[in-house]
Amino acid sequence: MRIVGFDSTGPIITVGLAENGEPLTRVEAQAMRGTGGILERLIDEALSAVGWDRASVQGIALVTGPGSLTAMRIGWATAAGWSQATGIPVTGWPVCVVCRLHLAGQVKDSPPVYCTTHYRGDTFLLYDLSSPEWAPRPEPITLSSWTPQSPEPVFITGPGIIGRRREWSSRLRDSDSLADEREAIPGGDRLAAWGEVAISRGDVLSIEGAPLDYGLPPDFKKLIAP
Repeated sequence: MRIVGFDSTGPIITVGLAENGEPLTRVEAQAMRGTGGILERLIDEALSAVGWDRASVQGIALVTGPGSLTAMRIGWATAAGWSQATGIPVTGWPVCVVCRLHLAGQVKDSPPVYCTTHYRGDTFLLYDLSSPEWAPRPEPITLSSWTPQSPEPVFITGPGIIGRRREWSSRLRDSDSLADEREAIPGGDRLAAWGEVAISRGDVLSIEGAPLDYGLPPDFKKLIAP
């Protein structure tokens, strides 16, 4: 099965391809204004690299958020429009689940692992991946005043650290650590490989309703000053 995977929710837009469960290629670009144009260009670039055309794609996998509201909508519109035009299935996951999949077999239960994504200003969403919940509820933190509460060393990953290593490092202890920026997000090629597994078992998204993960539940949003 030929799958396109992409993530347009964070500071780096990444697109990749996989076939029969094997990642083939990965392209990426810094997110900026004109996300839709960047995403379309990267998709075409990835397809060209392996000699595919859009008609040969059999499934799509994407990250559903949280992230930039406009970028999430562009990503979903791209996937949904492609699916409606061709009938191919779409699958996807929120950021914290993608981090779990990405870290499987890489980081053990100790140290505690946190996935973070930027919310707005100095506010970030922090997901405790040691939680037994597959998609844990995020904790909003103000980075300028946050310090790790765990007595154990912690490992921080996720799109929220990209471009902000200095800010995060200033809040961490010597025993804590940050993921490398390139490994903080999985990349479209890995998303595509996971997508084939999900689609093969029927884990697909409904095109009728956008499954976007906007981040904090409404009661959490009330706690954050505008």
